[in-house]
Amino acid sequence: MRPQNRELPRQNRLLRFLTLVILVLVAASGCSKPPQTAQRPRPVLVAEVGAAREAAVAYAGEVRARYEAKVGFRVGGKIVRRAVNTGDEVKAGQLIAELDPTDYRLAAQAVSAQLRAAQSDYEFAVSDLKRYHELLEEKFIAPAEYERRETALSTLKDRVASLKAQHEQMERQTQYTRLIAEFDSLVVALPAEVEQVVAVGQPVAVLARLSELEVVIDLPEASQAAVKRNSTANLRFWARPDVVVQGRVREIAQSAQSAARTYAVRVSLPSAASWVRIGMSATASFPQEAGTSERQVIPLSAVFVPQGEAEEKPRVWALNKDGTVSSVPVRLGAPVGVSDVQVSGLAAGLVIVTAGASRLHEGQAVSVLVPSAIGGSLVARRAEQSGAKELSLPAQAAQTKSKNPS
Repeated sequence: MRPQNRELPRQNRLLRFLTLVILVLVAASGCSKPPQTAQRPRPVLVAEVGAAREAAVAYAGEVRARYEAKVGFRVGGKIVRRAVNTGDEVKAGQLIAELDPTDYRLAAQAVSAQLRAAQSDYEFAVSDLKRYHELLEEKFIAPAEYERRETALSTLKDRVASLKAQHEQMERQTQYTRLIAEFDSLVVALPAEVEQVVAVGQPVAVLARLSELEVVIDLPEASQAAVKRNSTANLRFWARPDVVVQGRVREIAQSAQSAARTYAVRVSLPSAASWVRIGMSATASFPQEAGTSERQVIPLSAVFVPQGEAEEKPRVWALNKDGTVSSVPVRLGAPVGVSDVQVSGLAAGLVIVTAGASRLHEGQAVSVLVPSAIGGSLVARRAEQSGAKELSLPAQAAQTKSKNPS
């Protein structure tokens, strides 16, 4: 019994020692700081704010001819020949399509035969009236008989004139079976095909005159009041993005389209270049007036409102030279379309974040994905900039990555 009693204090002391060691280790681990991991730069999309007068909104459009006609036959029938294809340039007097002229030729021959018979009757009536005139002078016939013969001659004369008009009409209808171009033009479309029976006036071809071209755009309701007739428009074409063509607003629709609720605007090209073709895609921008020259247009995705501030003024994130961002206050204007807004208070050439602005904080490092430009052609800007300037934003991104290794 005594040896067991001696071992109990030893076990208690050992248990207290182990408990003390565990408490010391826990306290030491709680006081030590966890290793800090480097925060990776957040990828964002940026854009360069253009000059105020270059920040006009661009609207997509299409090159069309000012005069475009849907031509068809003046008579109905079956198409037996088509002499042109879509995209062909035709000259005045050139054949476009032809109908089967058989029925019209037979009708013209029938009227021609009636006309010859009526002319023979008229010639016989003329000679017969001369004989009756001699008999009337010798008083062998009554005056009433002579008047009856004179009336019959007048009726035959009118019949001959009527048949001549019918014959001429049938000859014209026979000629109308050949559809001829009346002016130099371009074949835009061919709604009818060979072997198809068409009615009178049904469109067979769409011809566009090449003498005067224009760009047709659809203007939203919010921007319709800002564009005036005879105002200047800057036109850029996808085929030649580095060339700017000056146009003039010729026509503005007074009623909106029922489906899209947009207004059709036609911008004429007084001196269209030889490479401009019908159907080309183009963009039209309208220089702003002097009273609104300080405004620029930026995407709505670039604007954010800081949470927790008393005033909660809208801001944008500006990209610094060291690859970090800092907020800049802006003043919002009228919306432009569904994705842009007019702002003021931004300097020309400032690089702002257009995607990812809601997840940034002051001084955060970012990596630039694709730089772009606002208020002008990106291709034109890159062509004008030097090679070093083109690589400025990627260089900033590389510098940011070197300062903040992942």
